[in-house]
Parts: sequence; structure tokens; C-alpha cells
Amino acid sequence: MTSQMWMILITVVYVCAMMLLSWIIGKKTTKDETEFMVGGREFTAFMTAIGNGSILISGGYLPSIIMYGYMFGMGGMWFYLGWGTGALVAWLCWAGFWRTSGALTPTEWFEYRYGKGGRMAITIVILFASLAILGWQYVGCGETIGGALGIDPKIAMLLVGVVVTAYVVFGGIWAATATDVIQFSWVFIIQFIILPTFLIAKYGLPDAVALPDAFLSLPFGTLPVIKFVAPSVITFLMMHQSLLNQSPYWARAAGTRSLKNCKRGWMWTVIIAYFTGVVGAFIGCYARQLLPGLTDSSQAFGALMNILPIPLAACIMAGLMAATMSTCDIYLVSGVNQLVRDVAQYFLKIRDTKKLLQWAKWGTIIYGMASVFFAIFWSGGLSYLFAFGTGVGAPLFVYYLDSWLLRVGNQKGAIASVAVSMAIVLYWDILTTNSQQMNSLWLIFPASFLTLVIVSFLTKKDTVVPVDEKTGPNEAQMEILKTIKRGYSNAGAIITSMTRFCNEHQLQAGHIHNALDSLEKSGYVKRKGQRLIAQLYFSLTEKGDAAACANMSETELKTIAVYGVDSQAIQFMHWIEKDDATMSEISGKHSIYMMELSAISEHLSDLGLVRVFGQGRLKAGLTDAGRQLLRKTAAQHS
Repeated sequence: MTSQMWMILITVVYVCAMMLLSWIIGKKTTKDETEFMVGGREFTAFMTAIGNGSILISGGYLPSIIMYGYMFGMGGMWFYLGWGTGALVAWLCWAGFWRTSGALTPTEWFEYRYGKGGRMAITIVILFASLAILGWQYVGCGETIGGALGIDPKIAMLLVGVVVTAYVVFGGIWAATATDVIQFSWVFIIQFIILPTFLIAKYGLPDAVALPDAFLSLPFGTLPVIKFVAPSVITFLMMHQSLLNQSPYWARAAGTRSLKNCKRGWMWTVIIAYFTGVVGAFIGCYARQLLPGLTDSSQAFGALMNILPIPLAACIMAGLMAATMSTCDIYLVSGVNQLVRDVAQYFLKIRDTKKLLQWAKWGTIIYGMASVFFAIFWSGGLSYLFAFGTGVGAPLFVYYLDSWLLRVGNQKGAIASVAVSMAIVLYWDILTTNSQQMNSLWLIFPASFLTLVIVSFLTKKDTVVPVDEKTGPNEAQMEILKTIKRGYSNAGAIITSMTRFCNEHQLQAGHIHNALDSLEKSGYVKRKGQRLIAQLYFSLTEKGDAAACANMSETELKTIAVYGVDSQAIQFMHWIEKDDATMSEISGKHSIYMMELSAISEHLSDLGLVRVFGQGRLKAGLTDAGRQLLRKTAAQHS
């Protein structure tokens, strides 16, 4: 059997399997728009790390790490290590911050920080950046997959795009995550374990004599360290600092089942990136030793496949398609999340769950196929497209830094910053060839930062509206006070436990954060800190506690005082008293949102009353302490 026949057979079987799996997953998991967008916040650290790793090990990145290893030896690993360092910054600084903010999309948070105008400006940035990176993935895999299957590269792009769009429509982020586990495992095992093992077994270790000087030296090989264009260590770091702040990574952080799982998942993300970077560059060194005469280093991946055994090469080529799909699916989901939250819910005020789910699915089809056609008709070149995507998305790093640490930006500063950044990308990357001498990121990062800070300082004013002391807290503010009284102390837990209230009153995370600011200014709540993740933790003051107690029943207040949890939490514990149960089962049986269940279960888990477990659907069971508490409540009522 020829390599092309092997590739066609594996591709057909693989595509059918992924479509069937996503259809089954979608039927079981996607009942509303939040499950479509963030999976009801059920994802474990393992699933988060695999999901993030699938973005790295993509159809564009797999050939590139071999290419850079071919060009610069072990220094080529910095193409992946740059991504890993971006993930390291996210892990240490704001992955947990994203999750604890309670926002399903970054634009919800940015509305709080920069107002409606800032939200819309940043939405444009996110959609353009996602479109460019999606296009880059399709263009990157088109030539390779098209050649392997013996079809036109544009047909190959269309094939991959249709398959990815279809299985995301079937199951949203759950389908993306389930297929990512398979796709990541396939690529990781075949390319980063079996392939280097085969090369070592057949050829021994790379021969330094047969390679250019310093090719095998660590940590830089022959890669330039400081250079204003890629490839260089510093530019790789900058490019990936832009990339690692885009919306797919927020979606992954927002979908984790707890803050601990979020942080642990991002820790493993960093480990995956560093390991695959070293191994990928190592394989590139073999390609240079075995195929030293290539005139175009971008051919290193394909040329190496030609000297491998046909079954192994076919599996690797099929893995390239899998890698493309596993990256495109989460970019597609995160782009659609913006459409659902920013258009359907925010502007059109749609509240019906079924309508929002239909919006999500039709949005997936439209946005997914738009990205495919964008890739098919793009003629600017692969590296040009990647530079455009990272350039457009670069200001997001500045906005996260400001939100997390500086807290100086406002609406006018954010809009001006976006305008300056887009102007630089338009002039530097599109209208001129200046990007060949200097990557636009060297201009965008400082320009967007300085613009945000300077314009915000010049237009600074206090926009926080205090609580009306005559009428007291409004309905949303009072619900927040009662939620904190029930034991939910961080913004993410507060917002998630208020899911039904927010849906009924058409509120998103930004509205709740503004309400918290008003309550803080009027002395009802106290913030743990003004910067870092501490700014997202709250407690009631005496004034706030009195207001909450005045609007809660005596029964509930007594329950909180005696047992340390509220009546809804005790009811949840009764639901799992006889046997462990999945959140999905509880949600369907008792008509409660999955998001609310995730808040309750996380709160009870932190108190040691419930154990939360499972790698698929989230399950909960009582601990010994939880059973003792239920016996105590039964004794009180007997």
C-alpha cells in the first residue's frame, strides 16, 4: 500500500470517528449556551492542560518546530519555549485571575474596566486576531495535507474547515475538548515519543561533526538571541506573549472546575510546551543531518517524512490534520463565544436558552466558514498571516497587565490604545514591508501601553456610582450582599452562583463588578486588596451584613449561623446523600443551571463537605464531614 493510500485510509477513518464522537458528546453535554461556551465549568486540570497543549501542537506549529530545528539546531526549541514562557506568565499571573473574574469571555471583564466603548473596541481586536490565527492554521496545513492526499491545498483547507466546524456545532467546547484529548494523544505519542525513538534506534544520536558548529549547544544553538525580526529568541518570546493572551486561553481558564484545577492545568501546560520544544528541535537536528541539502528549510518536515517507513509517515501526516483540527476548534469556540455574549445577549437581549444555543451553533457555522474562505483567498504568505494575528492581538497583554496590576486604564484610554495598535498593524504589516526589518510587536507593545496610560491619566475621572442611601442597594446589589453572606467570597463564585438571577435580569460579569464597586464605595463590602487576584475577593462590612440579614429569612440566617452553609448548599448535599451523582444528572432532575451547581460544589469542596471528582462529567459525593453535617441537621429537625 502506498503512503498516499495509507494517508487517505487513516484520514477517512479518523474524520468519521471524530464526527461520531462529537455528535455523541454533544447529545450528552450541551443543553444550554454556557455548556456550549465553557462546558458548565466541569473541566479538570488534565483536560485544561490537554486543551492548551492542543493549541500549541497545531498544524502550523508541528512543521515549524522541525523547520527551526533544521535551521538553528537546539536553538529552534525557542519557537515552542516562547509559547511555553507565555503560558508561564499566564500561569503565574492571570490564568487564575481570568477564572476568578467570573467572566465567560474577556470582553465581559473589559467592559467593567473600560466601559462599553472599550468592550466593543477590544471585541474587534479579538475577532480579527482569532480570524487571522485560524486562517494561519488552515493555510499552514493546506500544502502538507493536500500533498499527502494528492488534492489541491485549497480543497484540503476546505475539508479540514468543514470537519472542524461540524463537530464544534455538534458539541461546542465539550466536543472540542473530547476530540482534543484524542488528537493531542495521537500527535504527542507519534511525533514526540515514537518518532524520536525510531530515529535514535536507527541512526543513533545526532553527530555534532556532521552538523554546523554549535548546532547542538544549549540553550540557543545557532539561533540569534536579540534580533528585531523572527526568528530570534526575544522576538519569539514577544510573539507568544501576544498569542497566549487571546480569547481561547481565557475560555480554557474559565471552563475549569476550580481555581486549583485551573492553576494545576496551566502548570502542566508549561511542562508540555518545554518538553515538546526540546524534542521537536531534536528531531529537526536529525532532519539537518540526514537531509543537509534542502534549499528551503520549510521543506524539512515533508522531506523527513519521505525517508520514514510508510506507516509511520502516514500516521504523522494524519497527526498533522489532527493537530490542525485541535487548534482550530477552540479558536472557533472562543470566537463564537464573543458573538453570543457580545451580540445575542448584550445587544439583542436574548434570554431564552434554546435561542442562545441556536445562536451559538449558527454563529459557529458562519464564523467557521468565514475563516476557511479567509484562508483560501489569503495571498500574503504564512509568516505574514501569523505576524498579522499576533500583532492585532498584542494589546490584550497590556489590558491584562493593567487590569491585574496597574488599574489605571479607562474607556478613552482603551479605545485610543486599540486605534493606535490597529494603525500600526495596518501600516507596518499590510501597507508597507517594514515588518521585514522589524516585527511590529516591537512597536505595538510600547505604543499600546503608553497610549492606554497617558490617555487614561489625561481623561481620568471617578465613574463609580455610590449606592443611593435613601433607597439602599438595588435588587442586583442586594442579591450580591446575600450571596456573600451565604459564603461565596470571590467574584467568580458570586457571579456563577447568581447565574439564574443574571440571566433573568440580562446581567453579565461587568454589571456585577460595577455593582461590587458601588457597594465598596458605599461601605457595604470590603475588598481584600486593590491589585492582583486579591481585588476579586470580598467580605461584608457591618453595614453590608446588616443589609443582607434584613433581606433574608430567619430560617436561612439560622441555617448559616448553625451549619456554616446556606439552605441551598444543604439541599445539594441531600441530593447526593444516597449516592454519588453527576452535575448533569442533578441539573436535569432539579432544573438548576450547571454553572450554579459548579459554584455550590466548589464552595462545599473548599469546606471539606463534598468531594468533586471525575475526568469526564463532574461528579460529587459526600465526605465524612458532609455526612456528619447532614446527621446534625436531621437531629435538629427531629
